[in-house]
Amino acid sequence: MNSNTDLYRQLQEHLDKLPIGFPSTESGVEIKILQHLFDTFETKVALCLSLGNAFVPTVQKRMKRKFNEDIEIDDLRKVLDRMYLSGSINRSKKEPFKYSNAMLAIGMFEFQLGHLNKEFMEFLHQYFDEGFNDEFFRSSLPQLRASPHMNAIVPEYNIATYDNMRKVVKETDQTIAVANCVCKEGESLLGKSCKQTNDIEVCISFGASAYLDRGQARVISKDECLEIMDRAEREGLVLQPGNSLQPFCICLCCGCCCGVLTSAKKYDKPADLIAHNFYAQINYKACNGCSLCVKRCQMDAIHMESKKAVIDFNRCIGCGLCVTTCKKEAIHLLETKKKTVPPMNAIMLYLGILSEKVGKRKMMGSMLKLLMGKQL
Repeated sequence: MNSNTDLYRQLQEHLDKLPIGFPSTESGVEIKILQHLFDTFETKVALCLSLGNAFVPTVQKRMKRKFNEDIEIDDLRKVLDRMYLSGSINRSKKEPFKYSNAMLAIGMFEFQLGHLNKEFMEFLHQYFDEGFNDEFFRSSLPQLRASPHMNAIVPEYNIATYDNMRKVVKETDQTIAVANCVCKEGESLLGKSCKQTNDIEVCISFGASAYLDRGQARVISKDECLEIMDRAEREGLVLQPGNSLQPFCICLCCGCCCGVLTSAKKYDKPADLIAHNFYAQINYKACNGCSLCVKRCQMDAIHMESKKAVIDFNRCIGCGLCVTTCKKEAIHLLETKKKTVPPMNAIMLYLGILSEKVGKRKMMGSMLKLLMGKQL
């Protein structure tokens, strides 16, 4: 193994410590992904970052200690900003900026929007199948959740705000932005255009998002956001907000392009992998066997038997797409007996994922190190 390859292996092992890790594979395809995202010097810089944010002088000291690299503060700041703008690391929202490692997903992959190529997408698909999918779905706290379209909810349900994305949009005081869907963009490069919609501008974010910093998104009004969600319902896209009481995003997803949904569908019980509080139920007497619900379902959860729709509850995530177009009103959404309440915010979400991964005691030790300015 040459020194450069060894450096990338060190980075793989380093990133594998994040809440959603970066596991190794027998093929080594993960190294090819890192080589696409980082040059050799950037790899050293990334090895001097961590889950916690670090100021530039801190990164400078780590570079000297780890690699005996002397680099001026201004030069290092330019490198870090370049890495942030290229989508390989995170940066804080306010100056003076602090920098941290980014996970592959949600993270580095999404930030390649507008810069993808076919070879990189092929590497990603291989990596997802060989190891990353199991890592992504390992935690009982998913990064995204499925929320129902409101037209599928009967009036008597007092639905919680975290499951009512229209209410979230109406009440937010944060900036709302929309960007193209990186999954749809990537699949198109592989010759697989979206089967559900021709509109790929369906990725909604809240607050000072990295997409805005990189010029990958545009600011929209609440009314335009609601119109995009209405169109998503008509065209058969699942609402997947960030899994927190204060969602950082709402992804509008299809079962042919979305990395989360397509990967989950490869498992026997994808409903266990995606947080949701509703499920669909058929009124067999009312069902006329039109099969429109089969076409609408993005999880392959509905099939026909004896000219009647049948739901596989191991696959249903309660998105409501089947309900909104059933002219016979033969499908209804019911609430699950056990509610999944999301964490307060994204920070608590990822701390929860990390706690499951390493154990509470080790996680608390890691947090203490970060508070003291040390690297994990």
